[in-house]
Parts: sequence; C-alpha cells; structure tokens
Amino acid sequence: MSDTTARPDLLSWTCPAPVRDRPRVVMGHGGGGAMSAELIEQVVLPGLGGPVQAALTDSAVVELGGARLAFSTDSFVVRPLFFPGGSIGDLAVNGTVNDLAMSGARAAFLSCGLILEEGVELDTVSRVAEALGAAARAAGV
Repeated sequence: MSDTTARPDLLSWTCPAPVRDRPRVVMGHGGGGAMSAELIEQVVLPGLGGPVQAALTDSAVVELGGARLAFSTDSFVVRPLFFPGGSIGDLAVNGTVNDLAMSGARAAFLSCGLILEEGVELDTVSRVAEALGAAARAAGV
C-alpha cells in the first residue's frame, strides 16, 4: 500500500472464520461450533469450578419426579435484527425449539431474555416481541 492509502483497521472487523489466538471474544465464539465449545470448556467451566454434571449439549435432560424434562437457554445477538425471511425473534424461538428437539424433547414452554442495547427504539423492541410471539405460536409453544 502506498502511504496515501488508508490501512484497514483489522481489529474492528468481524469474521466468520476468526483467529483463535486472540485474547478477546470474537463473533465465532457465538456460532455454536468448535469455538463456542472451546470457550465453554476452557474459560467458563473452570471459572464455575466443580465437576461437570452433564454432557455439554444444546439442552439438558433431567429426571424430576419420574418425568424426563429437557431445558435449554440461548441468547442471540445479530445484526440486522430483521433480515430476508426472518428476524432475531424467529431465530430465538426456532433455535431454542430446535435445540430441544435435538435432545428428543418437544418444547412446551419458552422463557425470554432480552439483550437490549441502550438507545434501541421501543418500536423495534415491539416488532421483535411480535416476531417472537408469532414464531412461538407457529411452533405450538
């Protein structure tokens, strides 16, 4: 590059194939793949202490009062919030229902936690809530 050409700020980029040897969380850690597993196994579990009580899967299956129950917790941070064919609301419901299905369970109930950036418009939050509701109804939850 010539001295007159601005150099790109590579540290601010997000990349679907992140570099593992950086000491910071990158987008790849949230993708549910190998980097997510490494983050949980190498950072989160040692911080919690004690032995792991269950398999590290997308949902936990437990016996309670003679009943077999499965539960899952998930969080999504995506941009844009609304995209062709869906939204973060659809993704949240369908991703969680899928996690339960992969353990052989059928979703009966959902909990909802919102990660809201300061300054987000309440109309946007309302649209996301409507998408959550519509996706939950479509999934029979």
